[in-house]
Amino acid sequence: MSIRSQLWENRKTLREMDMHYNKVWHVASAVTTTGTGKSWESPFKTIAEAIEAASDGDIILMIGTFTEALTSAKQLSFVNAGLTVNDCIWMESAAGDTLLTLTGKKCLFDGIRFRIPTTGGIGIDMTNSDYTIIKNCHFQGRAGSYYAIYNSGGSQLKIIDNIFQYLNTATYGTAILGHDYATVCPSGWIMKGNLFHSNLKHVQLVVRQSLIEGNTFQEKGLDADNTSALTATHKLDLLTGSALGQFNTVTKNIMQGDYSITGGYKPAANDNWFGNISDDTAEAEVNADGTTLAVPAA
Repeated sequence: MSIRSQLWENRKTLREMDMHYNKVWHVASAVTTTGTGKSWESPFKTIAEAIEAASDGDIILMIGTFTEALTSAKQLSFVNAGLTVNDCIWMESAAGDTLLTLTGKKCLFDGIRFRIPTTGGIGIDMTNSDYTIIKNCHFQGRAGSYYAIYNSGGSQLKIIDNIFQYLNTATYGTAILGHDYATVCPSGWIMKGNLFHSNLKHVQLVVRQSLIEGNTFQEKGLDADNTSALTATHKLDLLTGSALGQFNTVTKNIMQGDYSITGGYKPAANDNWFGNISDDTAEAEVNADGTTLAVPAA
């Protein structure tokens, strides 16, 4: 057997092993009666049923609109089975809900539209959910929503190519909020290609040795009802009162508005904020061509 043929057989075997050990569960909210979840001919009706049936490493394919507030400690992948985020919407069953309280590690969220609950609602509340990936999702706040993602301790997270908007409740509205750590803080995050707009606070996070690249932090926006203009008070805040965050690389981001600490851009210790784009060329830390050459100053 040639080397090429042997490689093909090896890959085929690996794919068959994945199919055997990582079960795929199907969930469709539109069905009248729930099924076994094992196929689209007999899907579960709720995400809760899929989580209950699933084991670590399993994949949950979802389509429809789900009004559920859930908890999970399992290592699972939640994947939109439709073509756009509007084909998989996860929203509140009651005001103030947390859509998912997550303690499982190595989870995946792909292509889901999260409608953050009203009156203090949260999208995903993560506790030590290391190695979790959130990509291609749309987090949309509503009147009174609090946070899209709240993180308490998770390291090595990847937050990639998402949209965060309308998290602008007075005082609390934040797209991504991290815990203020007293002894240790998360490390190794990759936050890349995300769009933040119309949030009171875009990112308020304590991390170290992380990469924040290619994101857009808009200064101006609208409230959740699209009726009033607002200005983001915290655009990228990696300080948040803790001295533990440090050595982050912040580059190739579009940073609108006042490029300063008072303007809502707050570096952690020993950060590198070189090569971002800012329209605030009056600052000494911004070149005439709009590229940043240093961390923001007061």
